Amino acid sequence: MSDINPKHYEFKLGGKIHQVADLMEARFATDVHLGQALKYMMRAGRKSNASYLSDVGKCIWWCAKAVMYHGGKHIELPPNCPVGTPKPRKKKPSS
Repeated sequence: MSDINPKHYEFKLGGKIHQVADLMEARFATDVHLGQALKYMMRAGRKSNASYLSDVGKCIWWCAKAVMYHGGKHIELPPNCPVGTPKPRKKKPSS
């Protein structure tokens, strides 16, 4: 464990220890929004100074941001969501 690779970002799969960043790069290299959502989902309840609800709220926030970025409808999150509502910003069309 180090400051860059803390335990709350580790997970065990097939007997091997992996970092969430490895999964983010392998699966969401072109979608930062879902990669961030995964990060908060994987650490929820595992980081000592971050509440479970805060991390789940951040996961939902990043998922909503992904939906809007990829052309979906603006999503209003519940008023008690710990991170507020994301601002709409659509993906730039490919040239």
